[in-house]
Amino acid sequence: MQLDKKSLDRLLKLNDDQLRGVLGKLLTEYGVDVSRVPLAQMDVTALRAVLSAATDEDITRFMQMFGGNPSGGR
Repeated sequence: MQLDKKSLDRLLKLNDDQLRGVLGKLLTEYGVDVSRVPLAQMDVTALRAVLSAATDEDITRFMQMFGGNPSGGR
């Protein structure tokens, strides 16, 4: 899945458990060490607020910061 603003907005429509699960899988797929992003301990309301305000540039920077591949390749 290509992670961009449009796909992130679709993910935000999921319930809290689904959102955590999908984000965890996406982070793993992108090569991000999920131990560095403790989704289970995060306040989902705050997480949704941050994610809903993210731009494509923010998403790219996040993926680069955590060692992920923003192009979606492996």
